[in-house]
Amino acid sequence: RTRCKVVRASHGQGLRSRAAKSWEIKVRAVTYFISAKSFEDVTKGVDDAANFFRAAIAELRAQDVDLQMARLATNGFEQWAASDPAAALAQLRALDARLAALEVALGGGVSVIASLGQVDSSLVLGLLVQAITSTSRLFASVMMHCSADGLPDFVRAHECAQLVLAINAATRATGGEVVSGPLAGAPHAFKLAITCGLGAGTPFFPGAYAPPPGEEAPRVSPAGTFWRAPAFAFAIENSDLLVAAFSRARHLADPGASPGARLSPQLGGAVLSAAKRELEKEFGDAVGQLEALGLRLERVCPGVTFAGTDSSVASAARPEDSLVVAFEAVGLGPFGGAGTLALCALVTGVLKQLPFRLVGYCGLMLPQTEDTGLAQLAACGALPISSLLLNSSVCGTGIDTVVVPASTTAEQLAALYCDVASMSARLKKPLSARVWPAAAAPNPFDPVQFRCPFFVDSAALPLDPPAHRIPSTYCRPRTDRALHVAAGVALASALGGLLLAALRRPV
Repeated sequence: RTRCKVVRASHGQGLRSRAAKSWEIKVRAVTYFISAKSFEDVTKGVDDAANFFRAAIAELRAQDVDLQMARLATNGFEQWAASDPAAALAQLRALDARLAALEVALGGGVSVIASLGQVDSSLVLGLLVQAITSTSRLFASVMMHCSADGLPDFVRAHECAQLVLAINAATRATGGEVVSGPLAGAPHAFKLAITCGLGAGTPFFPGAYAPPPGEEAPRVSPAGTFWRAPAFAFAIENSDLLVAAFSRARHLADPGASPGARLSPQLGGAVLSAAKRELEKEFGDAVGQLEALGLRLERVCPGVTFAGTDSSVASAARPEDSLVVAFEAVGLGPFGGAGTLALCALVTGVLKQLPFRLVGYCGLMLPQTEDTGLAQLAACGALPISSLLLNSSVCGTGIDTVVVPASTTAEQLAALYCDVASMSARLKKPLSARVWPAAAAPNPFDPVQFRCPFFVDSAALPLDPPAHRIPSTYCRPRTDRALHVAAGVALASALGGLLLAALRRPV
């Protein structure tokens, strides 16, 4: 078993203390990866992870760094669970209980959850519904397929859609919500993602998974290296860094600009260049400090590899840390309008080129119900799903934590999964879709409220646009206009005939 020696660094070493900087690093999760052949391997891995988490928590607390969650991620559970569905479900429920016990043992307000890995077999989808709906801490992902020429697998897309709807149907009695644990009040369907092109190693859930036993997984670092489990990775909650970088860039390049003012042609290029430099400094500093901590943990926990950090921008629910605040500070205009895509591309370009061990998405996340600004825009009808998908072409995870009306059909969801899979295959980038129908929102733009503190109230977004209507000035049928024209011609002809007759009459 892993034995980790706890090394407490002073505030003057490694990570900087709170006094050294106006912000502190917020680590959303440390994810521990387990490659297993059997359920016994998983239980042993949980015990090893407990020792590792104690060392990691001690290191982080010594540096005044907050940790929200300790997470575990396995390879796809069909590779290690019992072949009999009833026995496998019992194992998964036992794992859920074991996680609750570990959370109590770790203490300090650190939540413990786990991912059952990336499932790639339709044979376990029924079992997955039971596992997701009868536990409070277990997540999973299902991989979408595309053919060699990039065509999405519509059969798999429809299976995934049916899976999401089945989870909602199975939890209708509780309003679709988790009833206990750290995710109490969250939708059960929140614990499932449909992924495309995502490799092993992201610490973000639900897409996190470990490679199969004995196999290596590549990092996404510019230099590119490999790792194998047992291993760990960091996920940061860092939208405040984006707000700081973009606000500072505008002030440095255009100090006289009033808040919300659009960029001038003369200063626009300077502001964007400053934004790129400030992003490199802000995120380079944060990820670099976590890299130092990861390498230190790798030394004091023999046999456990530091896979890396997913540098993705993950939003916090605090209004002042919203991505909308960050983007609009630059001055290209309102979030969601022209210029948003350019900033998404700028952010992702910086995140993917940081000179550290990188894993996962390393992009910009646009989670509708985890970001106050995005949630408000969606509720106003100013953030359609099509806009989120468009921005995903140059940024992060795809369609994340998006709520759709309860009336959404499997065919509509399947079409969305085909869109995401096609974009992933075409652009050769990892994407995912975490979308669920809200039981309390039967119609588009009905309000959606959450009891879980990780979410922000918003509205249900339609997957399809409303029926197109011609503006009222032009809405008469073409036949009506033709009749009016014909009547006008006939009247003019009649009047002309009367006039000619009058002219020919003798005086």
